[in-house]
Amino acid sequence: MYKVRAIRQFTDMSSPKAPLRKVGEEFDVDTPERLLGLLGMNPKRIKYAEFVSSTKPEHLKREGKKVIIRQGYLYFIGGIETFLFNLTKTYCNKNITIMCDIIEPSMLIRLSQYADIIIDKHKTFECDVLILGNYDGGNILDRAVAGKVYQMVHADLEAMSKHYKINARMPARVDKVICVSETSQKGVKPFYNGETEIIYNILDNDFQTEDEKTKVFITLSRATVEKGIYRMVQMARAFESAGKSFIWFICCSLSQVKDSKILKEIQSIPEFIIVSPSTINQRLIRGCDYLVQLSDTESFCYAAFEALQRGIPVILTRFPEALNIVKEGENGYTVAMDLSDLDIDKIFNHKPQNITYEDRCDYDKWEKVFKGEL
Repeated sequence: MYKVRAIRQFTDMSSPKAPLRKVGEEFDVDTPERLLGLLGMNPKRIKYAEFVSSTKPEHLKREGKKVIIRQGYLYFIGGIETFLFNLTKTYCNKNITIMCDIIEPSMLIRLSQYADIIIDKHKTFECDVLILGNYDGGNILDRAVAGKVYQMVHADLEAMSKHYKINARMPARVDKVICVSETSQKGVKPFYNGETEIIYNILDNDFQTEDEKTKVFITLSRATVEKGIYRMVQMARAFESAGKSFIWFICCSLSQVKDSKILKEIQSIPEFIIVSPSTINQRLIRGCDYLVQLSDTESFCYAAFEALQRGIPVILTRFPEALNIVKEGENGYTVAMDLSDLDIDKIFNHKPQNITYEDRCDYDKWEKVFKGEL
C-alpha cells in the first residue's frame, strides 16, 4: 500500500468514487500502476501527487528490532540501490524501513516489495538500529533516537578524495563503520579512526526466478501506424494489466511517431527500451524471447525470418503472409489485428521450442535472371 500527497487539485478518476483531490490531501494508492500514473508516468506526463510512504505486502513479517536505513537519494539503478534491494529481499521478514529524501518511481516499486519506505520529514524519529548510507550523519543524528548507529561505506573514499572534494568525516556517535570490501575498509582510514567491520555486499541468489518470469521482446521496424505502433502500446498495456514482467526493445526512431499522444504513451511505458535503428540491431535478437511484428500487412517480413534463423519464436499479426511463416505454437503465435485473441498465458508460460522455418528462395531462378534467361 502506498500513501501519496496531492500537489494539484484533480478529479481522481482511478478511484471508484472519482473524488476531487485537493492540494495537500494525503490518500492511499493500492497498485503500482496507479501510483506511477499519479507520479507523472502517464500519457500526459502530468504529476498529480508526491510519494509519502509505503508499507510492504501484508504476508511479510516485521521480526526483530526496528531498523531504519537512511539514504538521501535513490536512483533508477546503482550499486547502493542494488545493495538495498538484495538486502531487503533476503531479510524481507525483518522490521526494516528505508528512509530517504528522494526516490525514483521505478526504484520505489522495486524496494516496496520487501521493505517499508518513508520520505524523511526531517523531524525526530526513533529506532533500535540506524544504518546511515550517506556521510551527512551529523545532521541526521541530531534528531535520531537510536540504540545503535552504523555507518555504511560503499566507496573507496581515499581514492575518491584524490579526484573529488569530499567531506566524509564520520560522526562521533557512530558505533561502527561497515565496509563492503577490503578496498572500502582501507579507503576509510584517513577519515575514521574508529572500529570498522567488513560485510561484503549481499548478492541476489534468487535472481534466476525473476529472470525466468521476465520475457524479453524485440521489434525491428519503423515506428509507424502501418507497422503496428498502436498495437505495440496496446499489447504492452495488456501485459502490464496482467501483472507480467517484461522488457521490450523497440528498434526504431521515435521521430517517425507523428501522433503526440501515442508518443507520450510510448515514453510513459518503462518496459519499452528505445534503440536507435542500426544494421547491427539483429544481434540483439538472440538475447530475446520473441520477435514481435504487429503490422497491418507484410509481403515477406524479413524480421520474422531473422528471428527464426536465430532460434527465436515470433509473434505476428494475422496478415496473410504470416500464415505462411508461423506454425502456431511451434515457432511462434499469430494474433488478430485488434489483439482480441491475445493469449498472454501462452506467450509467457508456453514459449514455442520447435523453431523451424523454410528458406523458400529459388536460387536457380536468380542464376537465370543474371543470365537473362528467366
